[in-house]
Amino acid sequence: MKLVVTIYEPTMEKAIHAIHALRADHDMIEVRLDAFGGRDVDPFLGLTSRPIIFTNRGGEPVESDFGLIDVEYGRKVKHPERTVLSFHDFEGMPDLEPLVAAMTALGCAHTKIAVSPRTLAENESLLAAIKPGLTIFGMGERGLYSRILAPFFGSEFFFAGSVAPAQLSLERALPIYGDRKLPRPDKIFAIAGNPAGQSLSPSIHNPLFRKHGVPGAYTIASFETFDEIATAFEAARIAGLSVTAPFKDQALAFAKRIGADVQRNASDANAVNTLVRTKKGVIADNTDVDGFEILLKKVHCRRAAVVGAGGTARAAAVALRRAGKEVRIYNRSPKLGAEPLEALPAFNGDLIIDTLPSGVRLSLPAGVTTIAAAYDRGGVELLEAQAIRQNELFLEAFR
Repeated sequence: MKLVVTIYEPTMEKAIHAIHALRADHDMIEVRLDAFGGRDVDPFLGLTSRPIIFTNRGGEPVESDFGLIDVEYGRKVKHPERTVLSFHDFEGMPDLEPLVAAMTALGCAHTKIAVSPRTLAENESLLAAIKPGLTIFGMGERGLYSRILAPFFGSEFFFAGSVAPAQLSLERALPIYGDRKLPRPDKIFAIAGNPAGQSLSPSIHNPLFRKHGVPGAYTIASFETFDEIATAFEAARIAGLSVTAPFKDQALAFAKRIGADVQRNASDANAVNTLVRTKKGVIADNTDVDGFEILLKKVHCRRAAVVGAGGTARAAAVALRRAGKEVRIYNRSPKLGAEPLEALPAFNGDLIIDTLPSGVRLSLPAGVTTIAAAYDRGGVELLEAQAIRQNELFLEAFR
């Protein structure tokens, strides 16, 4: 595979500056000339040692004597030996077999198909259509499942940047694909949530799979219902799941229905954040508890407040009580035993564990240590801590 960095800047000068600022670890560059209405490619000559794709999305292909030229399928191809022939469907999924045949028949240097799957099954059919020399992937939040997995199945290019919705940045892509020598995965793992597009979990688990030398690939399953994802897991098309909001309670019910081995953490927290299929059966666990236990070793407290009442909050309360801490629960809506969120500023304690989602702002008492689950408030530390035990469980799928 080739890791392509998309440059989408409002002026040519900013595009050139962005190329100069790129870190070395990438394979190609795509310059979106349509971002600034440009047609002149000469200023990019000699700017980088990496190959450049010149794209004028929605308009006529640019004229260039160097680099590669993106040509939207249906427009005239003048230089097939330097053409990236592209097809985009921003609304749905076309019939892929005749489309692939028609596009590859034109004999262009590269062929790219980007469509908009809505379901997990459509993502799987997209992956099945990948052939040598093709770039095929899903777009949007629902297409992340195939977008991330496509290079593992032989898709030629992976486009990194911050242009399209749910497109991964170069910083997120590099840990996933490493040196780009990707074995075809024997087992697929995913984070299940709605939404889950901002999850950093693929950048954590894929490097760990490589470190342990197992043929696994980890992606994002961001779909409307947990049932759709659970069906693929039950059919063994997915070997392991990290479960996030709002599916942790449903994951517990699913685990009980299929007779999974529900571990103590999951039982105590009354929520499941990890499912893995092993030779001995399905294991259901809650590694959020493990993550909180790791983080609690770094702080000193006697009395803690847990903000929220979902699965993550219950995991936090389990970890705190096991450590012998006094726990008070605060929540936005009335829950049994929870105090109103408006009372939180008056909390007299040593630690606040904030499990509310991203974008929520809290009025916190001054000087109190806080552990947060949301990324925008420092939750990456919790994510990394719980992933230690979670990846150990995933490795059981290979034993």
